[in-house]
Amino acid sequence: MFFMSEIAKLLSAATPPTPGEVINAIHDIAGDGSDSYEIENGSVATFWFGHAFELDGAGYYTGFVAETPEKYNDAEKDADPTPDTQVTLSQATFSLAQPGAARSWGFEMAEFSIGKFGAFERGNAIDDKRKPQTYNTPDGKFVLAVPTWSLSGGVRVDAYDLFAFDPADLTDPNTTHWTYLGSVAAGEDNGASCDEDDDQQPCARSFGALSFEPHGDDLPLIHVAMSGTRIVAAGKVRTLGPADALEYRYVATENQYQPSAQ
Repeated sequence: MFFMSEIAKLLSAATPPTPGEVINAIHDIAGDGSDSYEIENGSVATFWFGHAFELDGAGYYTGFVAETPEKYNDAEKDADPTPDTQVTLSQATFSLAQPGAARSWGFEMAEFSIGKFGAFERGNAIDDKRKPQTYNTPDGKFVLAVPTWSLSGGVRVDAYDLFAFDPADLTDPNTTHWTYLGSVAAGEDNGASCDEDDDQQPCARSFGALSFEPHGDDLPLIHVAMSGTRIVAAGKVRTLGPADALEYRYVATENQYQPSAQ
């Protein structure tokens, strides 16, 4: 039987900061209170994802914001976004207040840049049908896997975007707390471009179930069990099984998760 901790109960009852409050906490620009507005030099900040969590007996909420590049002249402003035009991720973290406090959350800290991702000046789309996955490391860090999806050549590509949080010295502005660690594949769906009646364009849909595996005191290994089907050659579809599982490990020199050597 699962029992919720007192912190978990408080987190579930607390109303998170609004997207506008998150953006304002990062940039000190109130905007119009919406979830997307211009902040400086043509850059637009858009609330991307928020997550409440418990770590080492404390409750936190972090809101992530995707920011488009700054544009300093008319040519940059008029140029169409390209697949290589990523967004910068920023974040604001809040701590859960004591019961009875006037406000549910107290501002802890913000970071202007924790990584880049996405394309066409947009962050990866959140997949609301899958749940975020989390892991607490033995040395006190918190790992968050956010379910996302994108389109590539008419194929929907499912993934998890990965983040790590280090709660040490939250008041030190020179310490990095949140880091974007890249993404891992978690399935594909060619339903928008396939034809069930055409043997040369068969439909295939694969699913990836993510799990964390302890790896000493370091960031965990990531295991993605694959199921469903995949196109393996022209007109040929194969059913996926245990042998198709994917494994990723954190590579410190790249500060990213990458496929493990097979």
